[in-house]
Amino acid sequence: MIPVAALRPALLPFLAALARGSGADPDDLEQSVWLTALERAEAGRLPATPAPAAWLRGLAVREALAARAAPAETPVPTVTQRHLGPAEHHSRTELHRALRRALAALPGRCPELLAALAGSPELTYQQLAGRLGLPRGSLGPTRSRCLGCLRVLLAARREDWRAGEG
Repeated sequence: MIPVAALRPALLPFLAALARGSGADPDDLEQSVWLTALERAEAGRLPATPAPAAWLRGLAVREALAARAAPAETPVPTVTQRHLGPAEHHSRTELHRALRRALAALPGRCPELLAALAGSPELTYQQLAGRLGLPRGSLGPTRSRCLGCLRVLLAARREDWRAGEG
């Protein structure tokens, strides 16, 4: 197993420097590194290395590069209801219903987290973490996983609609 308590103090400055270079949040990057290390440990895929710190630094570099390569999420402009015709209004209403059903079907705390993010976009991660009772560093990775699950659910629903089942 990886000696987290012994390796973390030496890894933190390295993660901070990588985060500055990649534009990632340092806490999100740290969380991602430890999560990936834990997933690999549980899968029995930890390398047999006498230098776990060097392996973790390499993992941190890969996670920072992945964060840099990830497409930026851009907000979608909203359209007010008064500019929509009856058909567009109906389509928009159906889309909102499908989105609410997909949100309710998400696992764990995903519905709560995504609702808090959408309902209070002015909150910082620190404020949001306090409101939800989650560690600040887990918000970014959790948000990413929740959005990934939501995309899968909505894509499946879209396929049902195309097939005439929805």
